[in-house]
Amino acid sequence: MLPLILPLLLAADPALIVPTRQIPPRPVHCGDDCISPVEAVTYASYLAPKAGIAGTFRMKVKAVGEQKGIYYLNSETDYRDRNCLTIAMPATVMAELARGEGLAAAEKRFKGRTIMVRGVAQRVRIGFFDDAGKPTDKYYYQVQVRIGRSEQIAPRSGYINDKELSQNP
Repeated sequence: MLPLILPLLLAADPALIVPTRQIPPRPVHCGDDCISPVEAVTYASYLAPKAGIAGTFRMKVKAVGEQKGIYYLNSETDYRDRNCLTIAMPATVMAELARGEGLAAAEKRFKGRTIMVRGVAQRVRIGFFDDAGKPTDKYYYQVQVRIGRSEQIAPRSGYINDKELSQNP
């Protein structure tokens, strides 16, 4: 009798039978398989425009920028450098990670530190605009990892090697 009732209960209200649980996000950590900025740029450029490279990226933040509510962490001081990997995130995520708002808080938290980011590195076309705000025919490509949640990034500093990095939360 029970096997006959079970499908009826599931059809009526599946929440009665299947308990819901919150799965905590996985911690971001690196082993030997961490992807460097140069590797990310190389692979993403090779796979563009159809795909990107998914994984965990490790880089030292050399520059921090902000434009129109999006914050950028760059692996090179010149964000137009062809080997620059850029981490892009909305202001709400940056405020949570930097424990404060504004570019000064972001620079204080990240500049000069090594970070690990989980996501997809993709080549993005960046267009230039004239003084009137109209797009021009000039552009360049940048490889970005766009994140939408603070759990995708783990700031670290002062670690000597990956073994030590993976053992410390």
